[in-house]
Amino acid sequence: MPTTAHQEAGDALPRALIAIGVPCAGVLLVAFFLIRGFPYEELGELIASRIEQSHGIQLTFADIGPTLQFAGPALEATQLRAKFPDQPAHKIDRALVRPAWSLSWLVGEPVLHVELDSPSGSADGTLRWNGLTAWAGTIRNARPELPPISDWIPTGGCEGNLEATLDVSMAEQGPEGRVEFEIQDGSLSLPGLSFPLPFTSLTGEVNLGGDAYATLTSLSLEGPDVSGSGSGKIGRAEPLEQAPIGFEFTLDVKPSISRAVSAAGVKVNPGGDALIKISGTVAKPKIR
Repeated sequence: MPTTAHQEAGDALPRALIAIGVPCAGVLLVAFFLIRGFPYEELGELIASRIEQSHGIQLTFADIGPTLQFAGPALEATQLRAKFPDQPAHKIDRALVRPAWSLSWLVGEPVLHVELDSPSGSADGTLRWNGLTAWAGTIRNARPELPPISDWIPTGGCEGNLEATLDVSMAEQGPEGRVEFEIQDGSLSLPGLSFPLPFTSLTGEVNLGGDAYATLTSLSLEGPDVSGSGSGKIGRAEPLEQAPIGFEFTLDVKPSISRAVSAAGVKVNPGGDALIKISGTVAKPKIR
């Protein structure tokens, strides 16, 4: 015989809810045990093998398993090492991957949400592959003077705290797309200058691909001793160190460093304005 308490509880819950809720709870319970017993290490090794076959990137990890986010279940790996072709291995503290909320799945185009945390910065965004691998997202708290950024982008001795927004894809000739960036509280080393120039903000926009490896469409520099703007490009060559460069910058130089800038081969007018042209190659830039 059911007790009065049982009868009241049964009356409080609609029969339809009980009929649906009990089977769903059973399914979730089964799914929980399936997830706990899933061979995630084998899945991780399979993913690493596919990445190496398609992109030549050797990927290893210490631990991999499921995690639950507000946006849905995800796969998380820790203590990774990624080795790109002809480059040293890079450490990645944490990598998380889950299906992204996108209508592209309806047309057979996989889209993944990816999060990365490493000693040289963090990144998050969406990864697509439909003939070309494409990435759209942000980079935060990155150091342009450290790998892997310093391996991919010739920063010319630029240091600071980098934040960037990217929408790029990997084509046969290299990356294509657009990058907007801001580097705060850093310094910039120029050829012929005996000391790095400190700055509070360095912002710019870069277009990748086309007839050049990278085209700097705009650049703005603000600092205590110098400010200015410029543009230019890095042409194509193999290896990248041999690529021709051509940049032009207009600067407002403070009297405190005017003599040092002049000694580096840059003509500074009495009012403090200067025009800098950088040519040569990535490996051997020339300033005038």
